[in-house]
Amino acid sequence: MSRIETLATHPYLSQIRLLLQSALLIFAYTVVIGILNGTDLVEFSHKQLLTHVHTGTLGWITMSVFAGALWLFGATPGTGMQDTLARTLPMATVVAVLAYNVAFLLTTGSARPTIGGFMFLVILGWVVWIYGQARSTVLSVPRLGILAAVTTLTFGGLLGVLLGVMLATGNDILPGDAYASHPATMVIGFLIPVGMALAEMAIRPELVDQRLSRAGWLQIGLPFIGGICVTIGLLADAAPLIMVSLPFEVIGVGIFVARMWPRLRQAAGETGTPGFLAVPTVFWLVMNIFYLIYLIGRFEGDFDNVREGLILALDHMMFIGVMSNALFALVRATTPDVKASSVRVLFYAMNIGLAGFILGLLADTAILKQISTPIMGLGILHGIALFTIALRRPTPTAPAEAVA
Repeated sequence: MSRIETLATHPYLSQIRLLLQSALLIFAYTVVIGILNGTDLVEFSHKQLLTHVHTGTLGWITMSVFAGALWLFGATPGTGMQDTLARTLPMATVVAVLAYNVAFLLTTGSARPTIGGFMFLVILGWVVWIYGQARSTVLSVPRLGILAAVTTLTFGGLLGVLLGVMLATGNDILPGDAYASHPATMVIGFLIPVGMALAEMAIRPELVDQRLSRAGWLQIGLPFIGGICVTIGLLADAAPLIMVSLPFEVIGVGIFVARMWPRLRQAAGETGTPGFLAVPTVFWLVMNIFYLIYLIGRFEGDFDNVREGLILALDHMMFIGVMSNALFALVRATTPDVKASSVRVLFYAMNIGLAGFILGLLADTAILKQISTPIMGLGILHGIALFTIALRRPTPTAPAEAVA
């Protein structure tokens, strides 16, 4: 039986549950703020919106990615320091994420980079543990995706801390377009590889322990290189280097689609399963790449000239369309006793609401955005409540794929 199908015997089951439960609860804050903001009912301050973003990226996405990493790399427990890290890093992550987001919500000075430094040390701890475990684990495409993602996360986290120092001191520590480099690094170099990795875990679980092929290396390696090109290009004000990254992204995602294609139709028909939830990740990832190419071409790589709504559309394609579908698939695989009908509510509300929300942003039509936001948001809150309750119950031994 594949590890994606059951966690009942995993040595770090309680730590995985802690990370996923905490990520879901923190995500609830992100969603509530998003509903109120997207329906134009409340006008939030810059600090509140920054907290909204970081509870989503650090609280929901990064914590869940660490849970996936613990699952993939920790089935055979390490010894000594490796085991200590696996048991202590999850709680340290929860504390660091909560503290960092409180700093975003309440402060603007030195507290942010100080606590950000603690968050960065936690990320480094995960990188040390993951690379240590990788030496004794079969390197499959999902595992390589995690490795590439956390490597980029290290650079992105360092940029984030340095940006906090810049804001607190008023000194220009970083060159070029430093304020764009941090989010661009996280989206392209972190989220694309890890989104593909988590989706593959759910759609083709039989590949989790299969040594990667040349195509697998290219699928993960090319977007990783593309992310590096974008980071350097923004910091060096080298627009051609940003343009060079696009073929790497397109080819990597193209290989991913080709490798998932034989199973997509079958997974889409297995309603309520992890594979079913992950199918939209493939669609939204393709949409994200082509939309990014369109924006770069239309605005000649100068994102300062892009209307805010167009940037928000790009962000939500990635954060909700790619990552939230993939992450809910991960959570679903840990809760095989949840009813498929309840999972379908999350699936359709989140994705239909997201499609309407993005159309509203693209067309600059407030009413479409206001209608779609609560559909998407309430669907996600339903999923958060559903899986939070399920994660508090003992894990059944029956595989999630078998649940009707």
